[in-house]
Formats: sequence, structure tokens, C-alpha cells
Amino acid sequence: MTDKWFKPKRYGYGATPINWRGWAFIGAFMAVVLLAIAALIVLQAPIWLAVPVTLALTIAIIPFTKARTDGEWRWRWH
Repeated sequence: MTDKWFKPKRYGYGATPINWRGWAFIGAFMAVVLLAIAALIVLQAPIWLAVPVTLALTIAIIPFTKARTDGEWRWRWH
């Protein structure tokens, strides 16, 4: 059994989940983003703050995702 959760995308840049751990990580990330946006709504913050919050959360998971990818991240187009 491998400890890798993602594989490089066939086309484009980035990675895609290859097992349940990868999918669970993506699901948990989506839940955190939705909870952060819900918190902004409850706090009556301007809704445009959802963009930088989502961007910051996305940037925060990139190192972990790269470490758990079976291969290198690079642009692929053929």
C-alpha cells in the first residue's frame, strides 16, 4: 500500500485524488471552505471576503498535496 494520496493530472497542472484518503482530504477541505464562508455570513462580513479566505485556504493545502503526490507537479498538455 502506498502513502501517496494523489497523482499528477494527465492534462494541466496539479494533482487528482487516487484513493479514499485523497478524496477525504478534498472533502474536508471543501467543508472547511464552506464553514469559513458560513462564518463570514454569520458575522455579517462583506461577502467579497470569501474570495481571499478561499484563496488563502487553497494556498495552505498545496504543500501537503504536493508532498502526498506520486510524481512531480508540472504542466502537461499531451
